[in-house]
Amino acid sequence: MNEQNPTLLDLLNPEEQAVADYLLDHPDFFEKHAVFFSQIKIPHALPTGTTSLIERQVDILRQQNQRLERRLTELIEAGRANDGLLERLHRVGLYFLDLEHTHHEPPALEKLASILLVDAVMGAVWAKTPQQLGTFRVLEERPQSLLPDHWGAGHPYCGRMGDLLGEYLFGARHTDLRSIALIALGFPDAEVGFIALGLADPDHFRPGLGTQYLNRLGELVSVVLGMRVPA
Repeated sequence: MNEQNPTLLDLLNPEEQAVADYLLDHPDFFEKHAVFFSQIKIPHALPTGTTSLIERQVDILRQQNQRLERRLTELIEAGRANDGLLERLHRVGLYFLDLEHTHHEPPALEKLASILLVDAVMGAVWAKTPQQLGTFRVLEERPQSLLPDHWGAGHPYCGRMGDLLGEYLFGARHTDLRSIALIALGFPDAEVGFIALGLADPDHFRPGLGTQYLNRLGELVSVVLGMRVPA
């Protein structure tokens, strides 16, 4: 090292020297890896507590970029989840078709639970239906006092499952199930039954959850069981 006229590289420690040498040997590094620009901070020589306009603008752009990356990740995850939901709904349709053309049996609720990846399924009706419902509970009347408020066709209930409703739907097993989706069956203006999906995860079926998939499931089951005519 030239002690009288040290160069910039002479002032570096061995690790810094290695980084500098690499960058000098690869001048296109930041062109190939531009994402590093959004993560690197280069402070300006200003008094402590002072931020230059350029540094502030860069910081704002960095924050915006991070928000966009998070949003993109959320959209990708939501897309994958929707693909999974559509696949399950498709498999339910195939299962019903198989029953109709080969076995001529009522749907097995255990099989539906397996396809839908839930811990339990329960079905009930309080009106006559064209198809045999050997695995559905037949009620004398609509259990109005037990059904959640604002529930009905096109408005599935998603949320925590209280002990009273849980025991009514799933019996002793309700102690293992903490969240529920309650889906109306029948015509848009006249429910004749419901199908209930139960899960041990208390946060899976939660208020505010998108219900398009659940509505489609209710429509599919209603058509298959002869409760309504396909649109």
